[in-house]
Amino acid sequence: MNQKYIVRLTAKERRELRETVRKLSGSSQKVRRAQMLLKADIAGPAWTDEQIAAAFESRTRTVEKLRERLVTEGFTQT
Repeated sequence: MNQKYIVRLTAKERRELRETVRKLSGSSQKVRRAQMLLKADIAGPAWTDEQIAAAFESRTRTVEKLRERLVTEGFTQT
């Protein structure tokens, strides 16, 4: 499937997300979003929305909205 919103994380953003996951800092929802974004990163695993949704037991639409929010509103809003 062709993605409309492509996740392209910078090295700094990747480090922040990995740190969030490693330390489990913040809410469980924040950690889960960090894990999803790391899997969606085009320079990383570049998983599809369906793969991410299955791995994290969520809906595909949730992943789509997370991608869209990152691309349209920026990293600090995710």
